Amino acid sequence: MPRSVVVIGVGNELRGDDGAGLEVARRVGEAGLPASVTVHLHEGEAVGLLELWDGADAAVLVDTVRSGAPPGTIHRLDASHGPLPSRVRRSSSHTIGIAEAIELARALGTLPSGILVYGVEGQRFETGTELSQEVAQALDRLVRELRAEALRVSAG
Repeated sequence: MPRSVVVIGVGNELRGDDGAGLEVARRVGEAGLPASVTVHLHEGEAVGLLELWDGADAAVLVDTVRSGAPPGTIHRLDASHGPLPSRVRRSSSHTIGIAEAIELARALGTLPSGILVYGVEGQRFETGTELSQEVAQALDRLVRELRAEALRVSAG
């Protein structure tokens, strides 16, 4: 029986590279996935993620990060058994970020058994800017990786 997987793109389309996670999730959803995989776009507070992944066996999140790596760098992190490393926690304009939402769900016992976070290193976050060239170029590869990951996880 396939495992239920939720792919969640996180970000803000109006703040340059911060919209990368949303764009990746949109493209993954358009690529055709089995019924066991659902895709969501999330622009609100990170605590809303708890509702989006509720009942799923696994969650795959994609967001923009600021770790100091070159723009367009793709980070893949498994948060299933422990917190995200501080080097990829991005500063957030929200009350809590993805890392805190994951730890809240872990404390409440509602975290999916598998949780992967893909972060694309951003460069531009100003209001009204488009994706930087480096981030835009990384998206095709990230879409392929996320789709393959979602299919692999859903197959069990």
